[in-house]
Amino acid sequence: MDRPTLMMLGGTMEYEVDEGKGETVGSIIRMRGSFLGNRLFVEEIVTEREPPWRKSWQTLGRPKLLVIDSYHMDFAIKPISEGSRVVVKIQYSYSRSPLGSWLGPLPARAYAKWCVAKMTSEAGNHFAQSRRNGD
Repeated sequence: MDRPTLMMLGGTMEYEVDEGKGETVGSIIRMRGSFLGNRLFVEEIVTEREPPWRKSWQTLGRPKLLVIDSYHMDFAIKPISEGSRVVVKIQYSYSRSPLGSWLGPLPARAYAKWCVAKMTSEAGNHFAQSRRNGD
């Protein structure tokens, strides 16, 4: 989300991480940005991490997002006979923002699907890059 995307209609989010860099249990990640003139903010905490197999994180406090509110995300990499399977999940609450409340659950579902697809794609790209580099 640090680059403009169609889902964000050209908006971006800036990331700020603590000394754990989002890579240790208890590490904090803050994201700030704007979308269609609305200021956005979300703070996350890493709740589980077993590199490279599993990571979970969830929001802290009350996020300022438009189409979803609090969420919990996780991914797991599971070995299978011919490679690995990446499983990405998100559990979320619908937005309490005026715009999100007015739009209803449809954009929340679309955004959640986009987040899961983006994470799954990035994981695939990461491991494909690792294979090309001989890692």
